[in-house]
Formats: sequence, C-alpha cells, structure tokens
Amino acid sequence: MTIAIAPLHTLFGARLDGVHLKRDRSEPVMAAIEAAMDIYAVCALPGQNLSDDEQLAVSELLGDLSRALNPGRSKTQAARLRSELYDISNLDENHGILAEQDRRRQWRESDKLWHTDRSFIAAETTYSLLSGRLVPPEGGDTGFADMRAVYDDLPEATKRKIENLHCEHSVWHSRALCGGKDFRADEIAAMPPVVQPMVRVHPRTGRKSIVLASHASHILGWPADESRAFLDELMAFATQPQYTFYYRWSAGDLVIWDNRCTMHRGTQFDDKMYKRDMRRTTVQGAAKYARAAA
Repeated sequence: MTIAIAPLHTLFGARLDGVHLKRDRSEPVMAAIEAAMDIYAVCALPGQNLSDDEQLAVSELLGDLSRALNPGRSKTQAARLRSELYDISNLDENHGILAEQDRRRQWRESDKLWHTDRSFIAAETTYSLLSGRLVPPEGGDTGFADMRAVYDDLPEATKRKIENLHCEHSVWHSRALCGGKDFRADEIAAMPPVVQPMVRVHPRTGRKSIVLASHASHILGWPADESRAFLDELMAFATQPQYTFYYRWSAGDLVIWDNRCTMHRGTQFDDKMYKRDMRRTTVQGAAKYARAAA
C-alpha cells in the first residue's frame, strides 16, 4: 500500500491518492487515514465511487454511526435514504429535484452557513464522511475552516476570555437564520438545544480549537446583544481566507473531516436545474478499525 498525500492548503486539508476503499479497508489503510486526519483535519479521497453499504462499512470502522432524523419533511413524506445516511441533496424521494414549495429546500439553505455537524447534539461527533454521488457541473463546492489555526492566531487576551465560556447550540437557531419557521413540536422535541464549550482539546493530538458554528445561538451568562456581537466577531475572524479552502467535487469523491477541529459550509449552485446527490455518514466515539481487523 502506497498512499500519496498532497496538501490542499498551507494549513490543513490533503488529497489522499492510492486509497481504494471499495476493496481495501484493512487496519493499515484505516490507520493511515486517521493519522492523516490528525495532521490535516480534512482528507479528500478521489474516485472512491462507494455504494451506500460500502460507505457505511468504512464509516463503522471509524466510530459509532449516528442516525439522521432527516427533518424538514412533512409527516406524509418518506425519507429518501436509510437512517444511517444524512441526505445532503436537492432530491426528493423519487430522485427528482425538490419542488420549489418543498420545506426541505429551506432546511438545506442553512447548510450554506459555516457550521460543525451535530454540535447541537450532546454526543461528541468525530468524523463526517461525505460521498459525492452526483455533482452539478458548476457550484456546489464545500468550504472548510481550520479551527486549530484560528485558535492559535487569536490574541492572548481573547484566548483567556473564551477559555471557560460555553455556548448554547441549537439546530433551530441556524434554521431560523435562513428564514426557517413553522417548525413542528415533534421536530423541536427530537433535537433540543445543548451546551458546548468554546474551547476544545483534541483527544488524539492535544491541539486546542475554538468551537463556533451557525448553531451557536448565545454565550451562557452574557447579555444577548453582547453575546451575538462577540460570536459574529469570532466567526468573521475564523472564516478569513487564510483559514479556509473550498473543495471542488467530482462524482465518486469521498471527503472526510474532523468535526472536533473544523467548520464547513456548502456553496450555491443552480439547484432548480441540476441534481446534486451527496450522502453523509457521521460517527462518534473511538475508531473501531483495529478491533474489526483483529
């Protein structure tokens, strides 16, 4: 096995060539991927062309699968994908482009805000794996931000200020930022807000990151206006060009990112003309590949 690593940015992100996850998910391969993740935080594996079952098999080696509630549907609509897959597409259950009035369109809009997957869930989310099954000819890139480098470059006074602060994170806050409304009681009850620290230490690398996301509604114990202004200031700092890059998809690519030290966002494309079928798996807890290979 020979894996060639090509950086995608001066600070983080890498392309891994020589990985063929359809046929080789051995411990050495998975260990090499996780080692690269510790360094680069975002790894693109081009041309994997994984099926749903293959994506799930890869993901299960990296942690415990989370399950998607796939909200945004009406009560009469079936989920397009099985519950282990997060539907990051503009498609309906018949594989057609979502109707203009479909409330799932509004739900997808907040994916274009800078966020961290499942920061509104109490469990520690580790990796997300996004598989590009069908990509538009233009647009639809995914942006990433290195929250380790952002933390490193914060003024020392700001580091001291945020060290013991906590924020409330709510998926309903980020959805409301994009004009979402009329959330059902059963949807809200299924995903209540949670509290997250503003500074996180990565358990594998020991590096500190600042924890931000569009899901972060307010800082606990702060006046609302002051809290919002400070969070907006930090978000503007974190999303400067020196901390971000945008990945251009090709069909069949798999991109893995570490939610403990990155943010990401989708970008615009003509979603009324072109289909975009992206399927995400997200895991939590320690990787299992060594145990699975034993």
